[in-house]
Amino acid sequence: EPRMSLTLKQARQHNARFHLAEVEALMGTFYQIHLFDNKRGHLLTDDAGRALQLKSLPGVRSLLQQLPLDHAELVHRSAFGEMIGLDDTDNTLRVPLRLNLPDDPEADV
Repeated sequence: EPRMSLTLKQARQHNARFHLAEVEALMGTFYQIHLFDNKRGHLLTDDAGRALQLKSLPGVRSLLQQLPLDHAELVHRSAFGEMIGLDDTDNTLRVPLRLNLPDDPEADV
């Protein structure tokens, strides 16, 4: 099923909570956000409909804190398998992304 798109304003006003935000790391330089409610996935876009591209994880975290969201994951899809000739391998790395960090990063959570 194709993913729909939502602007940041639409996502803030979404009538249902998003159960997951996938923060996709692309080319090591920026992040795109896919939001999932119970029905479908949504690509977060700017007002012109272009995929929103964020340049830092603090920026991503700040944006996600504005949304009705349960869980976020940082997603990195590696092309390693494809580069060495493997067709069916999934080298996707998923790391839970905490939305609320303590002021002291050394503090116990």
